[in-house]
Amino acid sequence: MRIPELLAPVGSMEHLKVAINAGASSVYLSGKNYGARKFAENFTIEEITEAVNIAHMHNVKAYITVNTLIKENELENVINYLSKLYSIGVDAVLIQDLGLIELINEYLPDLKVHASTQLTCENQLKLDYLESKGIRRVVLPREMRKEEIENLKTNMELEIFAHGALCYSYSGQCLMSSFKGGRSGNRGTCAQPCRQKYRIDGIKKQDYYLSPCDLSLFNQLKEIANLNISCIKIEGRMRSKEYLAIVVSNYRKALNKLKSRKETKSEEISLVFNRGFTEGQFSSTSQRSIRSGHIGLKIGRVIRSGKNQIAIRLHDHIQTMPEKGDGLLIVKNDNDYGFEISQNPIITTLNHFNSGKNKQVKDLTRKNKVMIVKKVWQNKKSDFNLNESEVYLTKRNSLTKRVKEIENKGSSYVKSKLMLTFSLKNKFPHLKGRLTLANHKVIEAEVTGDKAFEKPLRKSVSRETIAKQLSKTDNYPYEIVQTNINYDGTLFIPISKINELRRNLFEKLESEVISSYRHKIKKIKLSHAENNATEKEACISFYTNNLKHLENLEGVKRVYLEIPPQDDSLVYSDEDYNLNYMVSFIRSACEISHDKDYELIWKWPDITHDKLIRALNKVRGILNKMHYSLPIMSDNFNGDYAFYSTNITNTETIRSLRNYKILTLSPELRKGDYENIIMHCECPERLELLVQGNVELMKTRYSLLYGKEQKKNYGNFLIDKNRNRYPIHKSISGEELVIFDSDELSLIDEINGLKNLGYSNFSIDGRYKEDDYCNMVNIYREALNGNVNKKELEKYSSKNTTANF
Repeated sequence: MRIPELLAPVGSMEHLKVAINAGASSVYLSGKNYGARKFAENFTIEEITEAVNIAHMHNVKAYITVNTLIKENELENVINYLSKLYSIGVDAVLIQDLGLIELINEYLPDLKVHASTQLTCENQLKLDYLESKGIRRVVLPREMRKEEIENLKTNMELEIFAHGALCYSYSGQCLMSSFKGGRSGNRGTCAQPCRQKYRIDGIKKQDYYLSPCDLSLFNQLKEIANLNISCIKIEGRMRSKEYLAIVVSNYRKALNKLKSRKETKSEEISLVFNRGFTEGQFSSTSQRSIRSGHIGLKIGRVIRSGKNQIAIRLHDHIQTMPEKGDGLLIVKNDNDYGFEISQNPIITTLNHFNSGKNKQVKDLTRKNKVMIVKKVWQNKKSDFNLNESEVYLTKRNSLTKRVKEIENKGSSYVKSKLMLTFSLKNKFPHLKGRLTLANHKVIEAEVTGDKAFEKPLRKSVSRETIAKQLSKTDNYPYEIVQTNINYDGTLFIPISKINELRRNLFEKLESEVISSYRHKIKKIKLSHAENNATEKEACISFYTNNLKHLENLEGVKRVYLEIPPQDDSLVYSDEDYNLNYMVSFIRSACEISHDKDYELIWKWPDITHDKLIRALNKVRGILNKMHYSLPIMSDNFNGDYAFYSTNITNTETIRSLRNYKILTLSPELRKGDYENIIMHCECPERLELLVQGNVELMKTRYSLLYGKEQKKNYGNFLIDKNRNRYPIHKSISGEELVIFDSDELSLIDEINGLKNLGYSNFSIDGRYKEDDYCNMVNIYREALNGNVNKKELEKYSSKNTTANF
């Protein structure tokens, strides 16, 4: 059984010390820029230096997140920032941007890179690609299932999230905050629109449809240890130090017990911030939160609410008994009522309660317990009948003491082993230290005192006294495993000089430890390629999943064809794929298109777990035997054409994907970004821009509907508080959902400016559109000739936006 590394989030220097004391094996933190949590306190470069030094002294690895998409004009600054991090001695950096990985390999090849979960590495093909790029570790998507992880084969380390917030969308594949609020999750400024309430078309009630419960794999640690997982990650750089202390310490305790094949349970982790817990896709489960904020530990249900007291039937498995000063939350449907317990509650049995004898029980392990909470004037009012409500313990006063103990512990999970040798050199005290770090690195140092031993006037300093003074570790994370005293105990020196000698050695060892991680800093100057391409004739590509479009399309260069789902309802399904349906659809498309002027390209879903890839390859094999051979649009980093979900924002990423014929740039970019890219792109003829269509805002493996909701067939629209209607469609996989923007991106007024910049490939997304949407091609062809007809465009698209442009 392999006990995985425990990786903790750190949003400030205070949090760093808590994480170390709580038992983290490693920590991840961010600078002020380029991290995916820009609104955390984060660290200056000087603070990063200090944090890394503290971590290394405590045998804790320090990883720095540089996991945002990088724009063209930022590349040189970012690679020099990474050079500083490398010189400091960080253990690895977390990266999302493919272009940045390319630059690191070129200029900082010894800097370890971990692929961020923002890279959405959900299948073996992507894993193989990243391994070919020298990546040391991959943070897998939170949507990966246990059996999918088990089947992955790689020499890279695998890391998974084990605890904390879940995003509704695959990380790196969410544009909702960017398009609806101007704050990009891919740039570290997510506004969390997923935590708001929405409606489903046909359901009047609002709910947290896009807000999953928090992840907790605490009860799956044994399963995780039996997989090929190197590291488990706690999410929460913006959460409190209480959350950090309790969660990390409980996971450390559980992992330590696993070494001796023991398992443990914890109610403490439910008492710090959580939206309710789920094991998520790891266990093929999902559940949405009942509120956007903290919910706490579910302890029971109200069985009677009177004028002066509330009786709560406690769940038998609950071990944490609420006390005076703790907080309770009572929830019923959409109503909730919270208060602080003002008097010590009475814990009695159900039999006592039913007979009117509320006798306090001493044995709190008994079953059928009832807790009676007295109402005082502060908490007598509630807006709804509390009977049959669920009860949660949201605040636990006694945890404050526990958190302070962890804060003040001053100790790390693994201490360095120190061997001391004391001797005299020409009567001057001499101390040598041999320090073995957890990574087996050996650091040696020696110091000599500035005052010699003398003949004693009264009493000599004994060997035992010197050994005692040298045994003090002065809050250094050292474990002294051996002390050799080469001295006969017949001379005298002030004890203060022995203490000074010890302190000097410890300081020198600390300096040597820190230096052992350091590297020489490099100043990097990037050379920019210039665009010397000749002007190309502008052409239009068209996305569709409608065979009627294929019959009517004219004047397009390429058609990207996606197979529509057979069942496009919101009901989740994870069944075997209908290969006959897929073969039949593509074959029909090929037959319609065989004498057309456009190139037909098969667009695979952006999210393709290995089970789906195997099915798609079977379909491709069958089609090849029928002599229907199509190029592929895939986000596996090794296809022929790349969709905008590849998140291309700079020329280095373009360079890294040199095997692609056409690369669609990210629609998150602004006008100036497009100008910067084309200016320095060696091959602008490979670039394509989406200029018309509903942008995909979210891709998810989580259901929108649960339980009884799934029995009804609702409309495929998500509706926000402003009554914007977001189309929802299912992937061919049957389990992934795609939520599209309520408005269409429309750059018709900008297309000639983009053409003049040097762009020649423009695409229109006609998926899920009416048959006559093909006319949009003619409208854009006219626009390319200088005739912009907005009124004609609005016949086919009434709600348009230039979004981030």
